Amino acid sequence: MFKNDRDLKPRKKSYYAFSKNYPGRRTGTKYAIGESRARHKRERNKNILFGVSLCFLFVAVFCVVFIALSLSKKPLEQGGEAVAVENGNYHAVYMTSNELSGGIAFDLFRQKLSESGANAVLVDFKTDDGELVFPSAVQAAQDIGACTHTVENAPDTVRQLQEKGYAVIFRVSCFEDALAAAYLPGAAVTEADGKTVWLDDSAQNNGSGWLNPYSDTAKLYLLQIVEDAVAFGADMVLLDGVSFPAGRYLERAVFPGEAESTFSRNAVLHDFIEQAKQVTGDVPLAVSMSLPAALSGDQTLYSGGIFDSAADYAVVDFRRSTLIDGVALGETAYSADMSQEAFVNAACSALSLRLDENYRTKGLLPVTDTAEDVSLLQNAGIDRYIQISEEPA
Repeated sequence: MFKNDRDLKPRKKSYYAFSKNYPGRRTGTKYAIGESRARHKRERNKNILFGVSLCFLFVAVFCVVFIALSLSKKPLEQGGEAVAVENGNYHAVYMTSNELSGGIAFDLFRQKLSESGANAVLVDFKTDDGELVFPSAVQAAQDIGACTHTVENAPDTVRQLQEKGYAVIFRVSCFEDALAAAYLPGAAVTEADGKTVWLDDSAQNNGSGWLNPYSDTAKLYLLQIVEDAVAFGADMVLLDGVSFPAGRYLERAVFPGEAESTFSRNAVLHDFIEQAKQVTGDVPLAVSMSLPAALSGDQTLYSGGIFDSAADYAVVDFRRSTLIDGVALGETAYSADMSQEAFVNAACSALSLRLDENYRTKGLLPVTDTAEDVSLLQNAGIDRYIQISEEPA
């Protein structure tokens, strides 16, 4: 009997190059010959489900990031009420432009503000580089580009602080203003030619231009900025840098209009403060100065002193980093190794005597950089302060 050889051979499934499960590189399939199509289908469905899950995860992460970024630009509504300012006792804390912009930085600042027991906040309205932190309606400010880097949420942040009972002090840097000195015609301190803008240091060392206290254009511009600060709801306006310049090459500085004026340098500064007080009206006005200048004046900056000006408050810098050994604190000579308590007591005693001689200034407003100084000031009889622990960036 003969056997059928074909029946003894195993049957094979035929494959062609165009077959769906052909084991070739072009198809990219991972299935071996004869593998189940059902398994292929299950794997495909699993891959589809995995892809859909990744899409949902991406959308969720995107939403979280978007919300976080939105919150970082939006002031947060939370924090307690402030104790109202009474008898001019401002307990102020400095607020950086980053905190002023709102969001998480503002939230953290509000927590610090509540814990500090402060009832007021100091914010920059115009910085010493000439930039305005708040949007301005002053045409000259717009023309010279002073409004280019305003903080977007600043007005809303101030509104929230005031709604919570905090007084807001707007600091306006005055005659040190490189921007206006460069672009506001007829406003700058110049070189001998009367045209070239004088710098307080070389350009390589980032020397700054200054506005000329004898220039009516410069003073009008600054007074308009002060008026703007009042319009934004300032509870106090602090004038900083009401002075003539200091620095290198001072002998080359020319102040156009000085020779024709009947005002001395000291008188022209006092007149500017007087005009600023007329602009602020019922809003308190303060003027900043160093501790030595408050006690003894400064011939370079003021050709005298501005402690006894028309301002309501003399803001005096108590930070020891600004002092040198030998400065007279009344009958006490300052030294770096004296205790903080001894320093504060000596300074307060000397300033109180100066204040008794002054019939216009209502009071002192010391600037400090530590919370520990607050109790020392209170023990010395001064229950008001501005705490600046971080300077503007």
